[in-house]
Amino acid sequence: MRLQRVDVRALWLLLFCGWAMAKSVPDLDEGCELNSDTMHDFCCDLHDESPHFSDCQMEWHEKIHYTTEQEEQTYMFCTAECTFNGTDRFLGSNRQSLDLAAVREHLESELANDADEELMYRTYIQCDKHALSLLPHKGVKSLAKRMARFGCHPYAGLVMECVANEMILNCPAKRFHQTPQCVETRNQLRQCQQLVPQVQILK
Repeated sequence: MRLQRVDVRALWLLLFCGWAMAKSVPDLDEGCELNSDTMHDFCCDLHDESPHFSDCQMEWHEKIHYTTEQEEQTYMFCTAECTFNGTDRFLGSNRQSLDLAAVREHLESELANDADEELMYRTYIQCDKHALSLLPHKGVKSLAKRMARFGCHPYAGLVMECVANEMILNCPAKRFHQTPQCVETRNQLRQCQQLVPQVQILK
């Protein structure tokens, strides 16, 4: 059980460290592993929880009755793919790319402000590239094997985690949810941007 927990935390660390290094920020620290599990955090009006996301949560709770951190992680990533496969069909046919035309159309219908729409669209483009860069990593490959039992692929979850991080850190001030949880998560992510990544444990 101890090894299982380390593997899951190491993967969350990889996700956050890879995201932050892609932004060319100063260093990260291994303590950031505790702060990178933000995929299901919705702290910005521009990236809010949708009814379809809630439906996917309920659907995958029925399929994965998780009792370990690994199983919970699988549940979260399968929920992400379910959400991206919803009515807007964000995922490309290969399940490892975004249909950017569908993303743009969705944002145009959901966001009234052009600046907000452009911010979100750029975020999805950046996070698409980030997710693809993580797929070859050992920890992500291990996750992919666990997810394959349920017919899921990790790409959508990698994108969702990245978008969540971006929107927690870069949400326009008036659109940020000033809840204790969101404020604390944002503070933790900001601290992580100042420290050095220790991701060699996954190599």
